[in-house]
Amino acid sequence: MKLYTKLTFISLLALFCAAAANASILTLKNGDRITGKVSSANDAQMILETQFGSITIPRSEISAISDDANSPTVSQTVAAEPVPAPEASAASSASAEGDITAPPAVEKEPQWITDYRNFVKENFPEGWQFRLRGGLEYRQTTSKVFSVYGAFDTKKEWDLNKFSATAYYNYTQETSVDDVISTTLDKWGIDTNFRRDFDETSHWYVQNILNYKKDMVKGIKDQVDEAVTLGYRFDFERYDLIIDIAPGPAVRYVNADDFDTKWVVMGVLAEDLVWSISKLLNFEQNAYVGMNLTNSNQYSAYLKLGLVLKATEVIDIALRYSYEYDAVNATTAQREEQRLMLSFEAPFNWK
Repeated sequence: MKLYTKLTFISLLALFCAAAANASILTLKNGDRITGKVSSANDAQMILETQFGSITIPRSEISAISDDANSPTVSQTVAAEPVPAPEASAASSASAEGDITAPPAVEKEPQWITDYRNFVKENFPEGWQFRLRGGLEYRQTTSKVFSVYGAFDTKKEWDLNKFSATAYYNYTQETSVDDVISTTLDKWGIDTNFRRDFDETSHWYVQNILNYKKDMVKGIKDQVDEAVTLGYRFDFERYDLIIDIAPGPAVRYVNADDFDTKWVVMGVLAEDLVWSISKLLNFEQNAYVGMNLTNSNQYSAYLKLGLVLKATEVIDIALRYSYEYDAVNATTAQREEQRLMLSFEAPFNWK
């Protein structure tokens, strides 16, 4: 038996003999406390007589022993192994793995983004969203075609109301291959939409669609369309997809070359789709169909598709396609038109 063990054992015997006449309290290393009379003890274990019977306790599990009165003269630490303080353990763990209470590091955004946000906040009306978009086209086949497309979008939401508007301008110059004949055509107009929901939880709404345009390609000097529709919104939150469908009556005023009819009563169906594919990519789609209620051969329709990529904080890149068919005009006027354009867009608070 080693000297340290012998001395510890002698100390235990003396201590237990002194406390045997009275009840003792044993404190275990796990924090439990047991009260009883020590009947025997050695360097390996201790037998304690309690009111529940005899209990054998390994000496290695005992951290301290005292009498029932907690007298400091009787208290003795038994074979206690050094235990690091909780603060020290936490400190060493934090130093090894990093301070878990510290806030996570956030990458500082570039100064120009901060300046851009401050500019928008100071110079644009609160609650309004804006987007400026445009592109160029140059095509050469049997003729040379140069086109410029620009549009300005805005929208605002308040209470149960939503308002949106788009002003656009298309300029096209076509020159023959011999640079003999040059034709300049342009088209411009504004589309507006005012919508009011029935209540905050309902998907039903009413909306007013009011558009004005001038189109030299089709010989339209002035055209005004107004429709009042009742719509329903399908919200597929799981897929970040929203679809609006709204039918209703409409009226059109047309002032066009070789077209005597000025007013046309129509029935229309409007549809809009927005799909957030990811944080950086959105898909937009709009469709509209209108039919002359007095002449089923006269109808108009358009389809617009857009795939928008958020390239930077201030610039989006979009691929946009549009198809338009219009038979509510002179029989000699152009009826179909298609466009495919790569568009560069600057959003201001746009969501």
